[in-house]
Amino acid sequence: MKIAKKLIWLIIILLIVVIGVYFTLRHFSPNQTSYITETVIRTNLQQTVEVTGSVESADEIDLNFATAGTLDRLLVEVGDEVIAGQQLAILSAGSISSKVEDAVAAVEVAQSDLDALIAGASVEDIKVAEEEVSITQSTYQTNLDKLSNLESTRDQELEDLRLAAVNTIEDKYFIGKHSLNVVDDAIMDEIADNYLLVYDADLLARAKSNYNLANSQYNALELGINNLNDHSSQEQVILVLDDLKSVLDLIYDALIDTYSVMIYTIENTEYTKTIIDTLKSSLNTQNTSVATAITSVHDAAYDLRTRDLYYQTSIINAKNDVNYALSNLDLAKAKLNLKKAQPREFEIKAAEAKVRQAQANLGGYLSDLSDTIIKAPVDGIVTSLNFDEGENTSLSLPVVSMIGLSEVQIEVNVPESDITKVKLGDKVEIVLDAFSIEDNFSGIVTFIDPAATIINDVVYYQVTVVLSEKDERIKIGMTADLTIITSSKDDVLVVPTRAIIYQDNKKYLRILEGETMREIEVQTGLSGDNGLVELLSGLKEGEEVVTFVKNGN
Repeated sequence: MKIAKKLIWLIIILLIVVIGVYFTLRHFSPNQTSYITETVIRTNLQQTVEVTGSVESADEIDLNFATAGTLDRLLVEVGDEVIAGQQLAILSAGSISSKVEDAVAAVEVAQSDLDALIAGASVEDIKVAEEEVSITQSTYQTNLDKLSNLESTRDQELEDLRLAAVNTIEDKYFIGKHSLNVVDDAIMDEIADNYLLVYDADLLARAKSNYNLANSQYNALELGINNLNDHSSQEQVILVLDDLKSVLDLIYDALIDTYSVMIYTIENTEYTKTIIDTLKSSLNTQNTSVATAITSVHDAAYDLRTRDLYYQTSIINAKNDVNYALSNLDLAKAKLNLKKAQPREFEIKAAEAKVRQAQANLGGYLSDLSDTIIKAPVDGIVTSLNFDEGENTSLSLPVVSMIGLSEVQIEVNVPESDITKVKLGDKVEIVLDAFSIEDNFSGIVTFIDPAATIINDVVYYQVTVVLSEKDERIKIGMTADLTIITSSKDDVLVVPTRAIIYQDNKKYLRILEGETMREIEVQTGLSGDNGLVELLSGLKEGEEVVTFVKNGN
């Protein structure tokens, strides 16, 4: 029994272990995808180039423009003492000054748009928008009233025309009946069968045929006319009018032929001259009455059709006017709501991005403009001037030469991968191995050799850095570690460079929305140290971006 109990407990423990292992492995499935993210932060960004050199005796500092051109102004003379940052010569700027002015204006416009967006619409703007809503509301109501009045007028006029048409049908119907009776008395009754003799038998046969056809059509029309009442539709009335006109046309033809028969009738005891003249007079009278009836019936049908078509077209146009006025009213209300609404976050972000973009453009043009100005890199004395105002400068000959107050300089070799970042006037942080870490020195880039230097099959360019201040403790030959500050920006959004994805000449960042990763197009600016890059647009501070995706398989 004891062995059996131990065996049971052993089986239970094994089952628990197996189940635990199963769920553990399932939780850490190798097919599960994991993400590494970084937060978009705001910080100061700096781009630097770090090199090592040695202290040398200071040479004369040769200063030149970045490009050749016409020397516009020379602001110093040989022997003048100058201070760091003082303007020495200015190159004709040409279109660059105009571009700077345009860029300044663009920054002002972008900033003004941002300020206006944040401030919201003024009281005057809202009042104008409200007035526009009032005007469009009035126009909309006017068009609604016009449509209502037009529909009411249509209903009344078409009803009047319909009732008038019914009366016309009833009146002209009896004229047709009377005309058929006259024809019947003349050529169709028993007397005519026995005594009517004519010179033209074919004429008599045609007249009788026309009578029979007209009489048959008339009798067929009678049912439709008897069904007409004050509630008959407009379409029913028009249909009866058209049928009645067709019957009256047949009756008219029968009257004409019968009148012709009377002309060719041979006088006898029953068809005396007096009776024939009386019949001709009656036929002629009925002919006139039927012709007038045909015109009346035609006009009644025409008026109903044309006025109905007129109102259909007019009402369509009136409804279009109503819809157009309603669209204008909706638009005016939307504009008013937009002016009253607070700016949305994405609108502010877009406006801020435009300001930054305009500032970046201005910075580029200002940089170009600075290339047209020679400034003293350090305090010193002008030793030579090689061009006069109005002359064309040359890249091979310095415009201004000067000697700094410091008696030493540092020459370093910058690799070709970094030389494009370095420019004249860049500030330099200097650490000398002979001094403690607390002894910091500063300098400025005064010369960049355009010719390459090959060292161990690697391309370098020689750069000269002059110390900003004179210090008697600095000796020739001392080793110096230099950090050249090539660019810097304060308080900007940054993300890790490794988070940027390049596709079709565009840049993207990936963000997580739940378990789904989505790409967002972004614009970047300065690439700084420590693997960070400036973020100009696309995301805001505090958002998380994906830097690495780890697939389980």
